[in-house]
Amino acid sequence: MNVLALFGVDQGFQHTSDSIKELLSNAEGLNVEAAEGLDSLNSSLADVDLVVFSIGFARVERTNGGRRWVPSLSAEQEERLFAYVRGGGGIAAIHGAAWNIAGRYMDLLGGAANWHPPGLTFTVNIADSDHPALEGVADFEVEDEIYMTACDPAVETLATARWQNRDHPVAWAKAYGDGRVFYTALGHGPSTFEKPEMRRLLTQGARWAGGA
Repeated sequence: MNVLALFGVDQGFQHTSDSIKELLSNAEGLNVEAAEGLDSLNSSLADVDLVVFSIGFARVERTNGGRRWVPSLSAEQEERLFAYVRGGGGIAAIHGAAWNIAGRYMDLLGGAANWHPPGLTFTVNIADSDHPALEGVADFEVEDEIYMTACDPAVETLATARWQNRDHPVAWAKAYGDGRVFYTALGHGPSTFEKPEMRRLLTQGARWAGGA
């Protein structure tokens, strides 16, 4: 499977990029091309089975002392990516990729977040599901952030975390056109990717999204 993995520095991704690159590069069956930034989306994705977003879909733009969130992709990159997924391509998106997105980006990923409580240690509860991303994955404890996520009820929730007596989705899968989307809100720090269960969840979710 040919994988284009995109990395950035927004949302603290610079702290986890090495861990994610190592994890994906050592995963069986994944031929990974790692790239910094979004310039790779300026070229055809015809030979790519899966795009991994370890980079934000939105970024802060500062003007005249103010700030606002704007899409990170150019209009051309956006059209190429959305057409790619609708046509059968796959996306695996991590953590802050869903931070402060809206509109068609939220429709693509299936949800978005713009707040979380301070980082804490919690249990990731794996859904009772036969989804391929969950094969051999048991509940596990992690020190991370629990995103307060608004997500489409139609997504298939794969894992949750409990906070304030409520279960919050931290991984899900969905279709977009003929393509597949896997998202996990986990991944604030490199220690998350040291967990064997997280490594299995991410690699199997990536393979599923890529059509394996």
